[in-house]
Amino acid sequence: TTPRDLEAAAYVLRMGADLTAVTDTLKRPLDPAQITLLNDLLHNSETVYLDGRKVLLTTSTYDRYRGDYAEIVHKLAELEGLDAVIAAIALDDKVEIIGRSRRAEIDVGQLARRFGGGGHAVAAAATVKGKTLIEIREQLTEWLTARIEAHLLAGHVMTVPAKVVTDTSTAAEVEMALTKYGVNAMPVIDGRRRYRGLITRETIQKALFHHLQSKPVKDLMQTDAYTAASETPFRDIESHMLERNQRFVPILDRSKVIGVITRTDLLRALHRDVLAAAHARSKGNEPPVSRHTRNVRGQLKARLSDELYTLLKSAGELAERRNVSAFVVGGFVRDLLLGRPNLDLDLVIEGDGIAYARALSRELHGTVETHDRFGTAVITVEGGRKLDIATARTEYYEYPTALPTVERSSIKKDLYRRDFTINTLAICLNPTQFGVLLDFYGGQRDLKDGIIRVLHSLSFVEDPTRVFRAVRFEHRFGFRLGKETLSLIKGAVKMDLFHRLSGSRLLTELVLLLSEEEPRQAIVRLGELDLLRFVHPKLKPMPQVGAMLKQIEDALDWYRLLYLDRPIEAWLVYYMALMDVLPADAVEETLTRLTVPQRQATKIRVARAQARELLRRLERRPALRPSEAYHMLRNLPDEVRLFLIAKSRSDGVKRQLSAFFTTYQHVKPTMTGTDLRTLGVKPGPIYTIIFSRLLDGRLNGELTSEADERTLVLQMIKKPQRTAVRKQSGR
Repeated sequence: TTPRDLEAAAYVLRMGADLTAVTDTLKRPLDPAQITLLNDLLHNSETVYLDGRKVLLTTSTYDRYRGDYAEIVHKLAELEGLDAVIAAIALDDKVEIIGRSRRAEIDVGQLARRFGGGGHAVAAAATVKGKTLIEIREQLTEWLTARIEAHLLAGHVMTVPAKVVTDTSTAAEVEMALTKYGVNAMPVIDGRRRYRGLITRETIQKALFHHLQSKPVKDLMQTDAYTAASETPFRDIESHMLERNQRFVPILDRSKVIGVITRTDLLRALHRDVLAAAHARSKGNEPPVSRHTRNVRGQLKARLSDELYTLLKSAGELAERRNVSAFVVGGFVRDLLLGRPNLDLDLVIEGDGIAYARALSRELHGTVETHDRFGTAVITVEGGRKLDIATARTEYYEYPTALPTVERSSIKKDLYRRDFTINTLAICLNPTQFGVLLDFYGGQRDLKDGIIRVLHSLSFVEDPTRVFRAVRFEHRFGFRLGKETLSLIKGAVKMDLFHRLSGSRLLTELVLLLSEEEPRQAIVRLGELDLLRFVHPKLKPMPQVGAMLKQIEDALDWYRLLYLDRPIEAWLVYYMALMDVLPADAVEETLTRLTVPQRQATKIRVARAQARELLRRLERRPALRPSEAYHMLRNLPDEVRLFLIAKSRSDGVKRQLSAFFTTYQHVKPTMTGTDLRTLGVKPGPIYTIIFSRLLDGRLNGELTSEADERTLVLQMIKKPQRTAVRKQSGR
């Protein structure tokens, strides 16, 4: 090295040269001993994420290499795309600690000094004697946990001054301001200049599309957006912007907006990351997967049957061959992460979903039904399993509550049209990315926190049925409605959007909600949110309804334990309870408004018309004979009988109704028509009379054997038929 070399190095450093880039560029081949050490370090490594930074902590006892350990550690960082590597290598009676960092906030020089060594922030080393490798590793872990420092603060990055709008500004005025200043989001302040929320161009455009030009921005703004102070570490802001997919962060000082951090500010602060990714791609490599993705291949393998896992693999391989991207999305992914069973497969294709569905159907030897208008298809394979296939699409609504109009798009935009963040997760099926989980909108965070959150503030304006879904998911998963989502629901109720919904769509959501396991609390929640009145204006929360719903839950639980192998529509029993508090004309109005199918409507009318009278008759005669109870109840649907069990306050009546399910309906005479013919009874109306008498005798315990039945039949046929008829009519 000559003096001129050093002068040149000093010059380029003064001009801002990045030594990290130099070391990244230098490539040196490894010899066999170095490769062995590298493999040992990889085998013993542990990845730690500190404030979103990927740090590798590793150890080795391989003592046959006596060269430059720092070179091996650098190679390890290069291979794994790490922010920092800390390696401890046991050699004879000492342990060598070597640190390499690409982040100033991870100061490995400080670490080395902690162990009596030296160096600087990005490269350092130390030699420790008298301690085991295990002790050193524990101390390194403690240091990593406790010594990461904030390097960049929000105040260093933010844009000032911030352009703002007042909360009384209309949507049209905000649109003009966004255009005037050439921005896509603005903080909203009140008359005292206090921060109140955030409004985006996307929300304003949707509002204008729905003719809400005069709507004040306070009714449209996002109120739960992440905000920060000027002292907030930049890494915290970076994390929130990525996880929440938030493009814009207001910086506050005691509720006053003092600046903003935009996506441009974020990219500027992260320029080294951007350049590193571009450099990797220029060499044909992909940069490390960003933090809103992870691989869940292991969970797929562990929780799915071999058959289903193979099916997903096959779907991905076909997508690769057809040069499209395939993703499994929605509830399947959500429930996979929650550890809940869900075999409903929804696949989204970036490309021609219809053509892909036809090809997959042929490969699986199934049948396919296509819907070209929506770019969707349903494949049915052997065993009846169905796969829903859809072309990745975006959608817009011609007017509030309308069905959506769809256009082909990307997986990211396809997921944006979903109802809630927890349903925006997707898993890639293509072989090169199989198992990679995509999370653009913070779905994983909301699953972890147990929050139901919409993606934008006009979500319920576009589709009010999402409100019922929100309540359903809140109940099913034990989650809670996000603060802003709850506020938006209340706003949708005030706007009276639900009256514009078609009855069939409202019924579909109501049936799904009432079909949930023990939906009583969900129904109560509908009442709390003032949503029951959209089923009928006279339907309001009442204590007696809540009590009956609890009785219905108990009755249905009891019924399921009978294992009668006779399915019932549980939702219908709950619906009967809601209708029970309405006058007859209101019930009819509801059946018409919701377009309840005739079969279910008939059961509801039966429950409404006969329930009170039947219960009165049963309660007036506590000593009712089993045969009498049987004939009173035999023609009722099971759902109505269960409703009567829940509605009755008499233990005696409940016992009679329960006995119908457990005993009465299973009682049959032993004798058959063949037996009657053998006794010389000619077929005719007399058969009905005889079997009715035999059944009554069995129900009442008067006949306990076939011999008893035969004796009764012989007595009946010895008498004139008219006598038998008279006895029957007088029964």
